[in-house]
Amino acid sequence: MRKESKFRLVQDYLSTHKDKDVAPIWIPAVWNECKYECVLFEKDGEICVHPYDFLTEHLKYVDKLSWRYSLKKRTNLDDSAIYSSLIRYSTAWDYNHDGTIESGTFLRFLILLPLLKKMGINILYMLPVNQYSKLNLKGDIGSPYAVQSLFHLDQNLHDSLLDGMEEFTIHDELSALVEACHLLDIKTVVDFIPRVTAKNSAFITEHPEWVYWIKMQELEGFAPPSIPELGFFEECTPDKLETVYHSQETAAFLRKFSPPPNELHPILWQQLKERASKTGDELLTLVEQEMGVTTAPAHSDWINDVQPIWTDITFLRLYKDFSPQVRHLISSDQAPYVLFDTIKCNDYPGEEPNLELWDVLEGAVRFNLEKYGIDGFRIDIGHVLPIPLLTRIFDTIKELNPNAILISEDLFNRNHKKAASTGYNIMLGSGWNVMTQINKDNLVSFLEELPELNIHVFACAETADTPRITSRGGVEVARMIAVFNQFLPNAIPYVTTGYEMNEEQPLNCGLGDNTNGEEISRAFFNVMQINWTNPAPMLPLLTELSEFKKDWSQLVKPENFFVAQSPEGTVLYGYMHGELTLLCCFNLSADTSCQVDLKAAIPGRYPMTVTLDSSLTGSIVGQTLDSLLLAPNQALVLVNNHRQVS
Repeated sequence: MRKESKFRLVQDYLSTHKDKDVAPIWIPAVWNECKYECVLFEKDGEICVHPYDFLTEHLKYVDKLSWRYSLKKRTNLDDSAIYSSLIRYSTAWDYNHDGTIESGTFLRFLILLPLLKKMGINILYMLPVNQYSKLNLKGDIGSPYAVQSLFHLDQNLHDSLLDGMEEFTIHDELSALVEACHLLDIKTVVDFIPRVTAKNSAFITEHPEWVYWIKMQELEGFAPPSIPELGFFEECTPDKLETVYHSQETAAFLRKFSPPPNELHPILWQQLKERASKTGDELLTLVEQEMGVTTAPAHSDWINDVQPIWTDITFLRLYKDFSPQVRHLISSDQAPYVLFDTIKCNDYPGEEPNLELWDVLEGAVRFNLEKYGIDGFRIDIGHVLPIPLLTRIFDTIKELNPNAILISEDLFNRNHKKAASTGYNIMLGSGWNVMTQINKDNLVSFLEELPELNIHVFACAETADTPRITSRGGVEVARMIAVFNQFLPNAIPYVTTGYEMNEEQPLNCGLGDNTNGEEISRAFFNVMQINWTNPAPMLPLLTELSEFKKDWSQLVKPENFFVAQSPEGTVLYGYMHGELTLLCCFNLSADTSCQVDLKAAIPGRYPMTVTLDSSLTGSIVGQTLDSLLLAPNQALVLVNNHRQVS
């Protein structure tokens, strides 16, 4: 196709079909930001609309909304907010009211863009949108992180409403979404998965040696060795290598591995490849049946971690040889294997990089930037990549987009200097962990380290990998923490899709799990939908917070930040410069109210006027006070703009 606006092509196609005789669809009423007037029915928080006509009017509204914005080359992270979306889940819905939840699509995510702008979002972070494996499914739909191909997209994200656009590919549908985001000054970031791949990865057909293999009889119960001499959840540092490799369990574990099938039985391997090509049979299944080997499931790089193995993915073999640090600890005929240390190629690199694979990974980054106009990446477990490979990837990204957004998965603020020096400009950070136990000591320690960070972190109480905040403390806690996270220095407010609707069901619970091992539905693995018809969502509060922060953006800067003294069970922080003061107050107790004396908290800056209240019942907004009575789990934001009291 000619290099033409994909978004405009979608608009044109929808508008020419707006009178097409098709069945209407039901959508959440909250999606109707364009004020579509031709609603056929309305019931229980949903509206029934003609799909082509509604989308035509909606995209006209997106166009009109775009007049307010221009795409900034460089994103100001101090004034940013991130929305994290699993595209198939964010707009999943029972559109036909037939009892079947349909997958979200790139097209239908366009419906959410005005809502994102209401929340002040300027970075859309998409969890993997690539073609993923249906082999060894987790749940009933499978994990998006079991990426089978870095160059193909999940076909479920195609929208059947565009079936008539014969030359318009699913790649074009993603490009159209990126274009629409840019119209509203929303940068787009995607998950890039360079360390693992699906167990039946597309790489295997031509390069089975790019992954690790084990004997089929070892698959049942396969797990990394426990090391009784070491403690729970220990990092594999060099001083522990001797202990790990001298363990009898490690010796037994290493014997489970096998050479790749092309080396094991070259002729049979070629025969199975040809058979799979002719019949469409799954090549990995044939190899398992005929050769007795399979790709090794992936596992944690932490010693004595209780996380179960990941049965749908396997590690990529980034080096052809073993690290010099462990060669003396293994036998000379050891098959390629993966263990705590070999996962961490940053600390334990080999001497013979798999450059052909590195070229492909670098090419995949280039493909995303050039094909779709993506603005950046979150590098999945990027902290374990070989430094030379990560440098190559970053150099390619910055060559094509010097202002790219690069997000590190690092889980702790203490690693901020390393992440920044590596080339990242955002990292996950500690917020998710701090807010698994919301208490004064945790929050104050977190607050005090933020101004000194060399990199921006996520300001969040939940991510796609954690339980929902509402499942830990309820809606009032979620609202209080929304206020807490809005004004943090060097931290970017982060909305996990569904948070704006007080969704309780998680996408995953890999971090900070509060389920005690209970089998619950998770959007990473199961067909689910967000509670888009919640009559009392978080959305209005997030909108109010965004607008308020914009009004005070000149004050809300790290150099003006302070943490105030506060009574037991409360936290106070704010910003002060010249005659201006902004104070955020939080009662962490779910049971008792708490008195706060502003004269003691901010001497010479009282009285202050309440301008924002997280409470759902009652409000003292507009009152000017010397002291506060904070209700349980209430957050208040107060301001003054007068001279200091003498």
